[in-house]
Amino acid sequence: MNSGDSRPLRVGLLGCGRIARLSHLPALARLPGVELTAIAEADSGNREACRSLAPGAARYEDYRELIAARPLDAVVVCLPPALHADAAIAAFERGLHVYLEKPLATNIEDGQRIVRAWRGAGTTGWIGFNFRFHPLAVQLRAAIAGGAVGDPLGARTAFCAAGRELPEWKRQRASGGGALLDLASHQFDLLAYVLGQQLVEVSAVLSSRVSEEDTALTQLRFSGGAVASVFTALSAVEEHAMEVIGPAGRLSFDRYYASRLRFSPARRDFGRAARLRAAGAVLAGWPRALRDALSPPREHSFALALAAFTQAARGKPVTGPGLDLGLNSLAGVLAAERAARSGCTANVMVAEVGP
Repeated sequence: MNSGDSRPLRVGLLGCGRIARLSHLPALARLPGVELTAIAEADSGNREACRSLAPGAARYEDYRELIAARPLDAVVVCLPPALHADAAIAAFERGLHVYLEKPLATNIEDGQRIVRAWRGAGTTGWIGFNFRFHPLAVQLRAAIAGGAVGDPLGARTAFCAAGRELPEWKRQRASGGGALLDLASHQFDLLAYVLGQQLVEVSAVLSSRVSEEDTALTQLRFSGGAVASVFTALSAVEEHAMEVIGPAGRLSFDRYYASRLRFSPARRDFGRAARLRAAGAVLAGWPRALRDALSPPREHSFALALAAFTQAARGKPVTGPGLDLGLNSLAGVLAAERAARSGCTANVMVAEVGP
C-alpha cells in the first residue's frame, strides 16, 4: 500500500496460541485503519477461542490456505518457529508485508532464506522485537546515548516466565523451544539496542529442568567493550529487569513493577545529610510507587510495535526492527549453543546473506 491509500490494511494472523490471543489479536482488532480479515490456527480449541476476539475474521486450519486464498496486504506470523521460514517466504512471494515473531528461525540457513525473500520482495519485513518499543527501553537507550552512566561497562538482565503447561513445540529445541530461542533471543537484541553495540562473543550454561534447555545463563561481550550477563528460564518466576552500569552510575528498570527508570550514582554518600535527602526522595516518590503497586504498568509494547508496523506497511516513514536484526539475534543464540556444548566462549558469526 502507498501512504495515500485510505482503504483498511487487510491483515491475516498466522498462529493463534496463548501469546497471540493475549497480545497480538486484541492489538490488531483495535488498531484504526486495520482490518483483521483472517486467522489461521491448526489447533481447533485455539481457533474457536478466537471467535469472540475477532468475530468477523475468517478462520483457517492451514496457514498456507489462508495465504493462497485471502486477498491480504500483510500477515503477522505467530506460528511455532520451525514454521517461520516457510510461512514468511510464502507471504513475501505473494508480495505481502510480514511481521514475524521471534526467533527468526531455528537455524541460520532458514534465517538466511527469510532475509533473502524479504529483500527480494521489497515489502516491509519486521521481526517481533516488541520490547524495542517499550517506553522504559526507549528511555534507557536515550539515557545511555546521552552519557548518563558514561561509557557502559556492563549490564545484567533477567527474563523469566513462571511455570505453566507449555505447548509441545516449546518443549523441544528442534521446533523452537528452550530458553535461548524463546527468551534470550529477545534479550540479546534488547541489550544491543540499549547499549548501541553489536554482540560479538558469548559463553553459556544450559540446563533442562522441566523441558529441553529451559534454563540458560549467558555471558556476552559487545563490540564497544561492554559485557553482560543474561539469565532466562521458562519455569521460574515472572521477571523482566535490566540494569546498565558505567563509571558515572547505574540505570535500571523493572518492566513488571515500575513505570520509570532508576538511577544510582557511582558514589554512595552515607552521611546524615545524604541519608535525609534519600529519605525525602523516597517520600516524594511514594504516590507513584503506590500507583505502580496497585496498578502495575500495562504491557503496551506489543500494541506499539504492531501499530508502527502497520503504519510502515501503509508506506509511512516509520523505522522498526528489520529481519536482519532477527538474523543477528539468531546468530547470538546459535553461538551460545556452541559455547554451552564446548564449555568455551564462541564468536557470534552473522552470516552474509547472498542474492
